[in-house]
Amino acid sequence: MHRFLFLPLLLVVACDGCKKKIETDPRGEPTEAPVEKTEVKKEAPAPVAEMMKNFNRVFFDFDAATLSAEGKASLDANAAIMSEYSDIKLEIQGHADERGTTDYNLALGQKRADAVVQYLLARGISSSRVKSVSYGEERPLDGQSTERAWSSNRRAEFVITWSGDAPVKGSAN
Repeated sequence: MHRFLFLPLLLVVACDGCKKKIETDPRGEPTEAPVEKTEVKKEAPAPVAEMMKNFNRVFFDFDAATLSAEGKASLDANAAIMSEYSDIKLEIQGHADERGTTDYNLALGQKRADAVVQYLLARGISSSRVKSVSYGEERPLDGQSTERAWSSNRRAEFVITWSGDAPVKGSAN
């Protein structure tokens, strides 16, 4: 019996916030149309937008966490932008392909993310502006079991924030 009473109460509480607020005029009469509040998002400065393009992904060889020359070049360009815009922060996300155990792949993804962090720290970026996380094999770009898919899944990705705004992830190329 108590279960049946609890369910309707839960639905009322859950739906109470679903009602739209109707704006009224000074006499208390509803205005012609409900006023929707919209949140204005600050657009990324041009260098940050450029950085978002460059910081899409850094790829790694099989069972390795060593940065390639191409990865280093991309990180060098972005470290220069980060030096100019001190309000930019990064979350570096390390990934692995499906081969190996879950624990091994989580550790390898962390090593990859940490390799990127260490490279940026060596370029003068403060440790308070970068953090790393590993997703191991859990977020593949390509779910197939082919060499091409595995090579695309061995990567580091970046989430960029600035001035306390919501995270912005670089678009995939």
